[in-house]
Amino acid sequence: MSNKHLVVSFIVLVMTLWVFSGEWSNSIVEAQESAPVEFGVSEEMALVRAVQSRSETRTLFLDVRGQTAANRMVQVKAEVAGKVVEMPGEKGLFVNKGDLLCRVAVDARGAEHTQALAELESAKLEHDGFVDLNKKGLQSGTVLAKARAALEQSKTRTEDARLALAKTEIFAPFNGVVTAQPVEVGDYLSPGSVCVSLMEVDPMLVAGQVAEKSIGLVSLEDEVNIQLITGERYVGLVSYVGHAPDDKIRTYPVEVTIDNPGALIRTGLTAQMQIPVGEEKVHLISPASLVLDDAGDVGVRIVDGDSRVRFKTVEIADENPAGIWVKGLPTAVNLITVGHEEVSEGQLVSIDYSLLSTLVTIP
Repeated sequence: MSNKHLVVSFIVLVMTLWVFSGEWSNSIVEAQESAPVEFGVSEEMALVRAVQSRSETRTLFLDVRGQTAANRMVQVKAEVAGKVVEMPGEKGLFVNKGDLLCRVAVDARGAEHTQALAELESAKLEHDGFVDLNKKGLQSGTVLAKARAALEQSKTRTEDARLALAKTEIFAPFNGVVTAQPVEVGDYLSPGSVCVSLMEVDPMLVAGQVAEKSIGLVSLEDEVNIQLITGERYVGLVSYVGHAPDDKIRTYPVEVTIDNPGALIRTGLTAQMQIPVGEEKVHLISPASLVLDDAGDVGVRIVDGDSRVRFKTVEIADENPAGIWVKGLPTAVNLITVGHEEVSEGQLVSIDYSLLSTLVTIP
């Protein structure tokens, strides 16, 4: 066969194959287009483990660092001049209200008081005599008035002499501890000189500073929990809230009063105060339940009423050995505890509530 015949035969074969391939292609497309479409395919449900968490009302506290301080500290001073003849109020001694602290020499004050009493008795007799005469019409009212004035002057001199004598003894104005004793027996005291320094230790104060943004949350008579650096715990009441801030650090002074029977608490001890500032609805959850959304917000994943996953942003309010307290959730939620990392927003899930008591322990 010649080359010319071979070329013609090849062309005819190629055209025949092309025609038949088009028919096959059309039949395949038609078959594909006519294939029935399946409807009602169910969405796949993921299995998660959840706990039915309910909120609790919890008191919120403001942590304030402070120090113990004396309720009162005064310098007990002399009111009359004289030599110290007795000093019962020794440094470090606990005294009760009315106990003798210092005694100053009486000197002439005793005699002056005795003389004043005698003059007062004389003035009374003279005044009474003028009263009788005046009633009988034998004495003028002017003379009686002068006698009454003399009597009053005598009473005043007697009282002054009595006070001068009484002030030679200096007594404790309240229960407390003598912290300083600047004089000894034989020293001379002038009016205004310090006999002893006295510190009241029952009740005791715990003083701290509160930031200006939080001072409005503190109220008088709030019950405050206090822990000293030595480990003891006490409960006291807010007795003072400052109205003027510290100019440098912009904080306000707050004082809490606590009972201190037996003067067991010393001044200057570091103390941690927890001041109640309100109540809030919170949930106790495991820290492992926290996740981040695409925006980087901290929250948890819950299951809504339609069995779909929802992300809820939360704020950590506090923590303890049982878990963390968070706020921002509804009163009751289905909190996903296992599988929350594998599901996404809006996904349909099936909940397994079994064996959840070992995951979150509520004290």
